[in-house]
Amino acid sequence: MIHLRYARLAVTLVILLGCLAACADQQASPAPTQPGPSSIAVTVASDEFAAGEPRVPFVLFDGSRPLATAQSVMVTAIDLNSSTPEPGWSGEAANYSDYSIPYWVVYPELPRAGFWNLQTDITLEDGSHTVSQFAIQTVDQTASPGIGEVPPASHNRTLKTEPDLAKLSSDTDPDPALYQLTVAEAIESGKPSVVTFATPAYCTSRLCAPVVNTVKQVASQEREAANFIHIEVYKEFNPLTYADEMAEWHLQSEPWTFVLDEQGVVVDRFGGPLSANELTQALEPLLEKP
Repeated sequence: MIHLRYARLAVTLVILLGCLAACADQQASPAPTQPGPSSIAVTVASDEFAAGEPRVPFVLFDGSRPLATAQSVMVTAIDLNSSTPEPGWSGEAANYSDYSIPYWVVYPELPRAGFWNLQTDITLEDGSHTVSQFAIQTVDQTASPGIGEVPPASHNRTLKTEPDLAKLSSDTDPDPALYQLTVAEAIESGKPSVVTFATPAYCTSRLCAPVVNTVKQVASQEREAANFIHIEVYKEFNPLTYADEMAEWHLQSEPWTFVLDEQGVVVDRFGGPLSANELTQALEPLLEKP
């Protein structure tokens, strides 16, 4: 993921280090066996979380290797802004293994803005347990379009205004169908839309490059029922120059994928990795089925 700001990450890491000491005696959900010291690292795979029930994607790593064999992950939230941090919401994360790097998603109840510690109780393939944790920050209002909002009616470049597909996408195998409509045209079409901001060739993480592949895969199945738009993060590749729409949508990182209903209202927003199964689950309620 490409981050345009690092301050939030730095503050989060400081808070996390403090929590490691202050919350050392806090346990995640009870396990059949006593969890031991964790060799598993948890990496949060997005940013800009709204207070409420934000989508929080994360990846498990065993050293530098993504861990794909965990049986389950229970997550417990701790409010770090409280004078006496105690475990609050707890729930099981959903696993999406139909992505190039398997990831997990949880929608914790985080009712107010601030810093939160998310403790994970991981059940490994052999049935043993290990614990790990990470911290996120929630905000009252996201800078980029939130659920229930109408996003900017962007007049992004399309093949009508820029016939050279190589200038519209860094994808090595681009689907021309993703570069036919502006966001403004999609909103006026009366159909649901998927708008993704990503840079396949210049992504600095293995987590984000395959998002465009996900959109292409779902679009190949549902392109008659919905609009699918890829907006390349860069409008120029030499030197790298951010697309105007990144600022227009107030995006501070990539990739981001937004699902809009037939009125153009955001009904789902996905930062970071996004599998075909997860995108299809979000889109299906909006599609007209015979």
